[in-house]
Amino acid sequence: MKLPNIFDKPGSTKTYPAGATIFAEGDPPEFMYVVKTGHVDIVKDGRVVETVGPDGFFGELALVDKSNRSATAMAKTDCELAPISEKQFLFMASETPFFSLTVMREMANRLRRAP
Repeated sequence: MKLPNIFDKPGSTKTYPAGATIFAEGDPPEFMYVVKTGHVDIVKDGRVVETVGPDGFFGELALVDKSNRSATAMAKTDCELAPISEKQFLFMASETPFFSLTVMREMANRLRRAP
């Protein structure tokens, strides 16, 4: 997903060292994340269910349904992430229909791949 210019401003990203927990299963939703650099493992029931790389995103499900996190996100490598708050998510969804379509397509792909 191409990052909007809003995420090119200094201080608009967060960095995590390899092995860091970005969020844990059961945590309340605060942000979804777009990966600018590095890789993030999504872990469910002790196993990696997906690895998200540059321009990929994760954490959107909790923003959409306002439920606690259903998995843990851990930095596989050092990474730089662009956090997107619910307010930003709603703005981008209303102003950029392609953003909404991209999120929905990825959610559908993840559901199809789920065991």
